[in-house]
Amino acid sequence: MALQQIAVAGRSSETRLRILAATRSLLAIKGRRGTTTREIADEAGVNEATLFRQFGNKDALIDACVEHYCSTVELEELLASLDGDLERDLVRIAAALVQRMENVRDLIVMSLIEEESQRSVGEAAWRAPTAIKKIVADYMAKRIAAGELTGNPLFLARFYMGMIFSYVMGRKRFPEEYAADPMQVIEFQVGMFLNGARKR
Repeated sequence: MALQQIAVAGRSSETRLRILAATRSLLAIKGRRGTTTREIADEAGVNEATLFRQFGNKDALIDACVEHYCSTVELEELLASLDGDLERDLVRIAAALVQRMENVRDLIVMSLIEEESQRSVGEAAWRAPTAIKKIVADYMAKRIAAGELTGNPLFLARFYMGMIFSYVMGRKRFPEEYAADPMQVIEFQVGMFLNGARKR
């Protein structure tokens, strides 16, 4: 009996992942408003009743999709493994954020388009970026307390993440301007963040 329950739970988990993947795929093409639960169910190879049984309604499904693909666990694990060298730590964090933003670029674009057209994007779209900003701000606060940085930790986190965000979003739109090796760009950005551009 226990093995049967495990098998059922495994199939349910697999179905859930297929539905989330289908949701993400359609959101990237059609946006929140243009995507229907019937289309998601068809794309996932399930019936619509299964979709509603798993998630309840379309908004809850989209929120679950965003939360699933925008987890903060990897960043938290990275911060726990840092060695304490400020510049090296900031480069590692930035590289992780670049990779993470690249991985969810389609969801970021969808959220920005939905917000621009004044449709409801739901709180989930901003939950992960807000959580990441808090994690980065907490890191900045610790480095301020250690006397290595100065300023408001939240402002520092916003500026630091803003540089990374503009790089990720600009790479696809202006590839000729971002042809350099990503690590060179990240190291340059961290240098600018720490030292500024004014000649000393």
